[in-house]
Amino acid sequence: MKSRPIRAVVGVFLVILSLPISAAEPSPEVFLPSPENKDAYAPCAAYGKEMFLVAWQSGRLAEGDLRKGVKGQSDIVGVRVSRDGKPLDAKPIVISTAKNMRQSPRVAFGGGIFLVVWHDLRNGKDWDLFAARVSPEGKVLDPDGIAICTEPRNQALPRVVWDGTAFLVVWQDYRSTERYEVYGARVSPEGKVLDAGGNLLESAKDRHRYAPAAASLGGGKSLMLWNGDIRIGTGTIAGGVVVTDGKPVSKVVFDSDARKHGPGFQWVPMSLTAGPTGYLVAWTTDNTLGRDPGPADTNASILDADGKRKISLLLAGKAHRTRDPDAAWDGSGFLAVWHEAIRESKDTSLADAVFGSRISPEGKVSDVQQLSGTFQNPAAMACAASDGKGLTLVTYEKHPNKGDVPIKIGVRVLTAK
Repeated sequence: MKSRPIRAVVGVFLVILSLPISAAEPSPEVFLPSPENKDAYAPCAAYGKEMFLVAWQSGRLAEGDLRKGVKGQSDIVGVRVSRDGKPLDAKPIVISTAKNMRQSPRVAFGGGIFLVVWHDLRNGKDWDLFAARVSPEGKVLDPDGIAICTEPRNQALPRVVWDGTAFLVVWQDYRSTERYEVYGARVSPEGKVLDAGGNLLESAKDRHRYAPAAASLGGGKSLMLWNGDIRIGTGTIAGGVVVTDGKPVSKVVFDSDARKHGPGFQWVPMSLTAGPTGYLVAWTTDNTLGRDPGPADTNASILDADGKRKISLLLAGKAHRTRDPDAAWDGSGFLAVWHEAIRESKDTSLADAVFGSRISPEGKVSDVQQLSGTFQNPAAMACAASDGKGLTLVTYEKHPNKGDVPIKIGVRVLTAK
């Protein structure tokens, strides 16, 4: 598993664009309490019972001499946040702590409970999937975690969604030893894994399927989109599966021209968000480690209830090199967030900043604005969660301007006009 890149990016390939500012100003930036002297990474959020739960990875490196080998130690923690963006917990809720590392948390709310999922290295050799339920009162109901999948080799990069009857967890899985496949398992609000070991949702004989995203319109039905093996000029690079009651029932063809309106060869990761009658899918159009960052003609699409593409669009209304997008349905439209490299002036290098925009069900983009991030204090890895009635929380990593100051988790609340 790769470490996250440094948020200050040196280069000359992008300049900041002039963006319109929303008339509905976000709430002031608030930083959540975090464990002392531990960096905070990869926040996620969900709304339920008149509050948000923000969870994240706390820490990365364990104490010791790096010359004798890198050791990892990270936990999953969380803080409940009020509707006006204020933390409800004076110190973080410890959701999971065990030997070695936990990474890539995701959270959903359903059945009166929050479910936080992550991939876990407690066995000391490969990633497994664990989860824990957190009550609206802030109590962790599964202190040791629920084992979602502990099959041999890696199970990683989980996503979780409430499908109206159960939680559906999807992930990339290497149990075959030949290729990554996508598996899924349902978890009840009582914490019971309903599909032991997971159900195979997508596989290909000579291609990887990895980094899935999922969203649901309810009624036990979900849409799962997968990324495909990156082999330039060959094969399908993206697709999907309709999942009902935890099992695949039909395939979805993401009908895209990878060099024009659809995701490029480096569109990982992506996000998938459900509205009342369809979905918004958004993907990365900038990969700082590759020679080809992919096309920037579009970076999102509106899909119908069956996953068929209806409209292609740009999250900012014009070409941007977006990374790690996310979105939430706020009751009247989608609120999309992402981070990208900007240059504040000709005298500064590039640095990451978090942006947001509103997208109507018809694909109209409005209210594009920069939410956080400067050259001195970059911001990245944004995530959005909404009450579905016009109130949306955006959370992100906020990086310091000094190496001895921990990375914090910032939040802002936006209200639909």
